[in-house]
Amino acid sequence: MRRTVLIFTAIVLISAATASAQFLGQMSPASILPANAGKIGGYIVSAEDAFAVVGSFRYGFGPFTEGRFRLGFIDEEGSHTDPHIIMGVDAKYLLWKFSDGKTGEASEGGYRNPIDLSLGAGMEYAVLQWYDVLGIGGSVIASRPFVFQNRSSIEPYARLNLRYQRNHADAFYRDNRRLEGYSDSDFEIGLNMGALFSVTPLVDFTAEFQIDDQTAFMLGIDIAAF
Repeated sequence: MRRTVLIFTAIVLISAATASAQFLGQMSPASILPANAGKIGGYIVSAEDAFAVVGSFRYGFGPFTEGRFRLGFIDEEGSHTDPHIIMGVDAKYLLWKFSDGKTGEASEGGYRNPIDLSLGAGMEYAVLQWYDVLGIGGSVIASRPFVFQNRSSIEPYARLNLRYQRNHADAFYRDNRRLEGYSDSDFEIGLNMGALFSVTPLVDFTAEFQIDDQTAFMLGIDIAAF
């Protein structure tokens, strides 16, 4: 447990230094779906300057790998803005699987893993009112499940995300004025913290807080498809 606290504290301290715009968040713990299992879901994103509705599909490719596709609509604040497309593709690889050393193969080997730990990689693309944002990068995700007597569970998690980000805009008119286009790129870092609550083996609810250039709160649901 002490190792878990130290890892989560380190993530928070590192990410407090700097952040950048990123809207889709993490919305899943470090653990992965079983092989050939799939979940469909959706969630809302309430950010400082935008609101988004996103659908997702998760799929377990094997004992250590999971992939996900997300697609939705994002609308910036303002009286002259319209909803635009936001999408993302990502995958994660499980490095450590949580074990208390009491059950299954872990007890036979006598080892304990205090958390689930995964490495992730992904891409996010958002078309906003006056420009578009592309982010490509990797992440470290840590989580730990807590199972209750009624077989429901809660899984707090945190993600540290490091990415290359490009903001691009062509020349456009705004309030009858011509504004020149621009392109800007940089390496950015961000932090997401949340929890997945598994009500039944078929239904999960997730809540997440994002510390980024766009601070955001996210709330979603996932349902087992197969």
